[in-house]
Amino acid sequence: MINLERSANDFGAQLAIIGPTQVGGLLSAALFGCLACQCYLYFARFTSDGFALKTIVSAITLIQLGQFVCIMLTLWTMTVSTYGDPSQLNVFPLAADVALFFSSFTVFIVQSFYAFRLWKLTRSIFLPILCEMISVVAHTSMVILSARAISMTDLTTFINSQIVLIALSWIARAVCDLITTVGVAWSLKKKRVSDFNMGTMIDRLIYWTLETALVTSVISITMTLLFILQKQNFVWFGVSLMWSNVVGNSLLASLNRRLLLQETRRASRSDTQPLSSGGLNTMCFRAGPRQSYEDSLENFENRDVEVLQETGRSIDMEPKRVSKHAVVHIYGPEFQNHETHC
Repeated sequence: MINLERSANDFGAQLAIIGPTQVGGLLSAALFGCLACQCYLYFARFTSDGFALKTIVSAITLIQLGQFVCIMLTLWTMTVSTYGDPSQLNVFPLAADVALFFSSFTVFIVQSFYAFRLWKLTRSIFLPILCEMISVVAHTSMVILSARAISMTDLTTFINSQIVLIALSWIARAVCDLITTVGVAWSLKKKRVSDFNMGTMIDRLIYWTLETALVTSVISITMTLLFILQKQNFVWFGVSLMWSNVVGNSLLASLNRRLLLQETRRASRSDTQPLSSGGLNTMCFRAGPRQSYEDSLENFENRDVEVLQETGRSIDMEPKRVSKHAVVHIYGPEFQNHETHC
């Protein structure tokens, strides 16, 4: 009787991994589609970016493509190949181990980029080096876990024996994300105090930094809590499958949002363009042969009038307010290149 109950419990534990893997794998596939769209938008709009930045974006996209293939193979193995034989789920499929390695590599690249950006903003070497060291520790831990997972013989025993290393990897990721987020936001806030004219744009950058970078930190913390508190239901594994796609999308979102900054900069330039740099509003009137004063007034009203607005704003229609000077050119025999300033 005891053996039957133990077999039933083992059977339920083996099947428990299929649900989280399916949900996490499908969500990861959807996020990879978003990543591919953002990659296409980046290469279409930012052709003038440096070779290093383009290499980072290309590497992240290719690595996530490899992870997507591994996730599909994992789903096939768990739902098709091992159908009717739950004992095959005692260990992770090889594709799942490779997917975890790809995931760690993507997160390491993105966090290294954020550390470099923090150095560019602060010109302080302490925080970027600290973030990079933490990221290296987390990446090394995940590489060791992936190598050990290939040779595992029992999934439950492996998780219980590697619980410290797994938690250390995810906690280190979360700490690194929090440090870079706070450091970038703080440096942008200091720049806002020193430059009031760029206040709106800097506020927007701070908001985008908190919006994108904190998402990765929240996911890292969530995975750690789920793993420590409820590691038997494997929900943490489903979240880990889509984690790297969230990180990659956050990076590409921060890069592609420069389009909005460019549009804001163009709009601000057009609104604050000085009057002296725009030229004058010019009105030209054509007159015929020498006429009387009454005929001139009639021609003023009925003959062809050409209005040429060169650069700058048009005359403001508000009462008692003119946005620019206007020059009236009247051409004719009686008016030899006469100009009237209004």
